[in-house]
Amino acid sequence: MNRFETEVPDGRFDLKLCLSSGQVFRWKPEAHGVWRGVDGEHHYSLSVRSSPDGVTVAVETNATEEQFSSLFRLDTDLEEVESEILAEAPELAPSVRGLHGLRLMRPSDPQEALACFLCTVNNNLARITKMANCLAEYGDPIAGAAERWARRFPLLERIAQIPEEELRQLGFGYRARTIPSIAAQVGERGDGWLDDLKRRPYEQAVDELLTLKGVGRKLADCIALFALHHTEAVPIDTHLWQASVNVYFPEWRGRSLTDSRYLKLGGWFRDRFGKRAGWAHQYLYYAHLLGIEHAP
Repeated sequence: MNRFETEVPDGRFDLKLCLSSGQVFRWKPEAHGVWRGVDGEHHYSLSVRSSPDGVTVAVETNATEEQFSSLFRLDTDLEEVESEILAEAPELAPSVRGLHGLRLMRPSDPQEALACFLCTVNNNLARITKMANCLAEYGDPIAGAAERWARRFPLLERIAQIPEEELRQLGFGYRARTIPSIAAQVGERGDGWLDDLKRRPYEQAVDELLTLKGVGRKLADCIALFALHHTEAVPIDTHLWQASVNVYFPEWRGRSLTDSRYLKLGGWFRDRFGKRAGWAHQYLYYAHLLGIEHAP
């Protein structure tokens, strides 16, 4: 077990915002500001306290400091990210300033991230978290961890074998059929398929994901952003759609999110923010979810 502390400058890291903003789903808050959770083969116990120049993150984990830093993208200058976004879109100041310390997460296990986002379709954060933890029960305990929640997420080939009726009884609904089906399809493409998609350009990676039966554009973008780490991906759900229409596309008010509008809006984000598009998405999405308003 490793124990270490990491200093983060003032305003550059908000643990609660990072872990509760719909990016990862296997974390839970406990007493005294402690958060416990799992990322891939690593389990974590994290707490934050104020320091003279920012915050100190106390970490207890089987991961290295580098792996912890990678998960929260502490190697990325958040002040620079915020400045670049606001230089392009000063109208986003309410979300960027209101969510100071929110970071784009970098989950280490693409299979786990993919499976968790399969649970997000037509769902809310509470139910997604419940489903992700249900799937984790099919995995093995992480070596050296005594807590029941500290389990390695099952491989997709294991998820593909879970009977549909079993998942229905666990509350997965129609996803009891689609999740094992998509897991099986990914497995058929070989062990290195997802890692290969990480190295492909964003558009190529999304095109490949769309060959999976049951994966639409929004889900493909979720997988591209959080499992494959393509930071120009912009998953457009109802929250981002409503926020974007209010701020940028008033002519679309009262209209539905069609495929053509999805592509136009995602392209607009990429043209404006480039590799920061996924970051801008996260700010605007979560701000709308929390009720932070932007002037049209």
